[in-house]
Amino acid sequence: MLAFLAAEPLISLILILVVGLAVGKIKIKGVSLGASAALFVAIGISALNPNIRIPDLIWQLGLALFVYAIGLSAGSQFFHDFKGRGWRLNLYVVVILTIMAGITFGMVKLFRLDSVVGAGMYAGALTSTPGMASIVSALEDIDPTRAEAAVVGYSLVYPGAVVAFILIASIGAIRLKIDHQADARAEGLITDPLEWRIIRINAPRGTIGELIKNTGQPIACTRVISSDGHHRLADPDEALYPGMEILVNGTAKHLSAATQILGEQVVHDIPAEDIDFLRVTVSSPQVVGRTIADIDAYNHGFTIARLRRGDVEMVPRPDDVLHYSDRLRIVAAPQDMRKALKIFGDSERRLADLDLLPFMIGLLCGLALGSIPIPLLGGDTIHLGPGGGPIIAGLIFGALGRTATIPWQIPFHANRTIFSLGSALFLAGVGTRAGAGFRAALTDPESLKYIGLGFLITVLMCIVTAFSCMKLFDLHWDEAMGVAAGVTTNSASLAYLNVQTDTDLGQRGYAAVYPTALVCKIIISHLLVLLLL
Repeated sequence: MLAFLAAEPLISLILILVVGLAVGKIKIKGVSLGASAALFVAIGISALNPNIRIPDLIWQLGLALFVYAIGLSAGSQFFHDFKGRGWRLNLYVVVILTIMAGITFGMVKLFRLDSVVGAGMYAGALTSTPGMASIVSALEDIDPTRAEAAVVGYSLVYPGAVVAFILIASIGAIRLKIDHQADARAEGLITDPLEWRIIRINAPRGTIGELIKNTGQPIACTRVISSDGHHRLADPDEALYPGMEILVNGTAKHLSAATQILGEQVVHDIPAEDIDFLRVTVSSPQVVGRTIADIDAYNHGFTIARLRRGDVEMVPRPDDVLHYSDRLRIVAAPQDMRKALKIFGDSERRLADLDLLPFMIGLLCGLALGSIPIPLLGGDTIHLGPGGGPIIAGLIFGALGRTATIPWQIPFHANRTIFSLGSALFLAGVGTRAGAGFRAALTDPESLKYIGLGFLITVLMCIVTAFSCMKLFDLHWDEAMGVAAGVTTNSASLAYLNVQTDTDLGQRGYAAVYPTALVCKIIISHLLVLLLL
């Protein structure tokens, strides 16, 4: 059977995915491995027969798809956060990676470890394939016969590093009694239900379009109620005046706060013959990537009361960028509804007919970026590879939204599908690379020393990063562990967080530091092996 699987890598791949995804659904005390189980299944099968190996092209493709999808969804938030705490988080990444390199240097000297295997241990403990490649590149010019030792050190430690991260993430969440949903709600990733309220203005403050700025609350005014009970669309440029009655959308908490500032709540029946509302789905490529302000809704005869993206419903802001699959609550006179439908598309069929051309152009740019040689000390060069180039390209294109007539975003459901497929292919493929090293560790007692010390490095990094991020940057546990996953640049760790928390907090922390961590580990790994030799 094992010989058959070694001869049929495609069957092996699907078998690993089937078994891994099935095992990943098993929960023990509420904890499951999710998609990351495919990694351990792959390691186990390839340990039984090292000839069972998925072609590198498969996991490279999976990794590129996985991280590019992350970049697209997180790009806008990444650059927005970088102006605030983002630069501090990335500075922290440089510091913690340097400290971990110092600890590794000390371990190698203290325990008299092989210097090259020890350098590979550092790359493995931080699950940095590009870092390991950087070490190999440095050795090719110094002593090519020792390059394989770095790969051995990496392979021995890599599985334990993934286990260490999962243990810290799961045990920490249990001991700290983390409420994943509550934390995500506090960060605005999960919102309370939206409702509407009529407010009579007693203390005028600016115009309707300035309500968010003047009240400090994320609310949206869609209608103005006249004295005879009829209502009309709210003009953003119309000034508020005493006695004016407006219909406002928001959460109960935000509406109450705004009411205290503006005036008092009143109750009216809202007839549908003047103005009605309808939910529409954004499917038109002409509006995807544009801001709500660009749509100029009022002059087209409607307003946008609410925006729903994925499972999150929010009050729209003028600078919110529209994505495929966004659901909008449109308020308009009955005769103007068709105009709104035409502008936004509202076609599920168009969403299903995914235009892959912009996605592939962006992915191509990312892979091309990853192939550019980056010079290092001593004349060596390294590459960002299929993990680094695509996520940087995804972050850029995700932030841009569109370029001229090209929308870079893809529908939400398509993004999640590509995300899941890519991560599964990556985990299955990279797992078969570590199986041989894991098998060797079982027969060589000396290897256990590297496994144990590498495990300790990962545990230290995760614990220090988690609590540092919580104390220094006021992050919640899930986002702090997302930062730790970003420091490791390990997609398996992120996949576990996504399944375990069922929120996007981990993904947000991961995307915030991934590019910096990737490049930094490549450089530090290269320097570390030179210092150890």
